[in-house]
Amino acid sequence: MRLALFDLDDTLLDGDCSALWNDWMVERGWIADSGEYLARTQAMNMAYHAGRLRLEQYLAVTLSPLAGRHAEEVAAEVEAFVTARIAPRLFPQGRALIAQHRREGDRLLLISASSRHLVAPVARQLDIEQVIAVEPELKAGRYTGATTGVLSYRGGKVVRLEAWLAKRHSTATHLSFYSDSQNDLPLLNRVDRPVAVNPDPVLAEVARIEGWERLEWKRELRRHDVPSAESANE
Repeated sequence: MRLALFDLDDTLLDGDCSALWNDWMVERGWIADSGEYLARTQAMNMAYHAGRLRLEQYLAVTLSPLAGRHAEEVAAEVEAFVTARIAPRLFPQGRALIAQHRREGDRLLLISASSRHLVAPVARQLDIEQVIAVEPELKAGRYTGATTGVLSYRGGKVVRLEAWLAKRHSTATHLSFYSDSQNDLPLLNRVDRPVAVNPDPVLAEVARIEGWERLEWKRELRRHDVPSAESANE
């Protein structure tokens, strides 16, 4: 099996879906003290890009507004969010590359450190069936604000991928992985074909030294695009 793996945030997406979702939740009144909330998540977002984030802390904050909410309520809100804020920010070059891999018969997998309630709907927009993401906990159909299982972050992405393959009794004959982030170096070093997409400075230097492929993607900005408050303040 030939497998093409794609990171989501800042790779296929011009931006971070969790940061954009934070803004959406603020607008919907799901967060009481929005100023403090956005300040905390912005600081954590900066730590992520510096390779210093403890994802457990970020998730404890960003999943807390979902606690007690029914999965169907959240799903309906996320669908509206993805249509309005995410779909316009997907890189056209990424869509074209996904289509190319599909034509070549490769299996496609979206692997992200963001939560499944956000990643899975974006995967549907991209027509990618297989998803590895952070698993938010549900009890009696409602979110608890906690997560389950191994977080798909840093080395956790390798662990989750190996478990995904083992569950399907599959062996990948060739693995490609597209990512922007130094946080994905464990998986980039695991695959046959690592590709740096709009890489951060650390990944750009590693890619230069290792001779990895590098892609630079852009999208056409539209008048009604709404930037993330967190991204704007970085």
